[in-house]
Amino acid sequence: MMATASGPEANMRTNVTIEKPFVYGSAAIALNKAEITGPNTHRWTVYVRGLQNEDLSTYISKVSFQLHESFKDPIRAIEKPPYEVTETGWGEFRIVIKVFFRDPKEKPVSFFHQLKLFATNKAEAASGKPVISEMYDEFIFHHPTEHLKGLLALKPEKKFTDHPLSRYFDTKSFLDQEQDHIAKLTTASKQVSERMDQLRQRLYILDEEIVQLNKIARQ
Repeated sequence: MMATASGPEANMRTNVTIEKPFVYGSAAIALNKAEITGPNTHRWTVYVRGLQNEDLSTYISKVSFQLHESFKDPIRAIEKPPYEVTETGWGEFRIVIKVFFRDPKEKPVSFFHQLKLFATNKAEAASGKPVISEMYDEFIFHHPTEHLKGLLALKPEKKFTDHPLSRYFDTKSFLDQEQDHIAKLTTASKQVSERMDQLRQRLYILDEEIVQLNKIARQ
């Protein structure tokens, strides 16, 4: 395992920006007749996961999920991966997700997920597969501390390949999104670099012109 900074220098801010991709969403499946109790119709799971279902606990300390107020203990804090909550219910609602990081100097990040229980068409409903609703996103760390920079560089200790929902996750699509994002950033960086070279060249020419004008003025 890679060592991270310690001591006073650990709290020093760096001059880098680091992006870490992740996925958040939910999976829901209809209960069979034997499972139905009261009004509940579905079992669902809301989660935050790695792009390839890898362990994010190298830099995440906990994730809280704020459910509908009708649930017992509606705010669930999950301190170990997988970061997820499973419940049964009958209605769709907005879930507030808040992610806390292992460096206390980094502010938590909050976002929303709309729980989806019902399939969008008959074919999807008849497939027997869970209704998956998830999004690709990125944590963007501007000028992280030396400590957090070290944590972000650590390789995940494991992947949750045996997760019961892993076969339904759209990992390939999200990996393609990540590669597309990286390609766009690379292109933009190249364009900025080329433009800076052009401006430096123009500045050099202007400096030369000023030198020549000063010589003429002194004659």
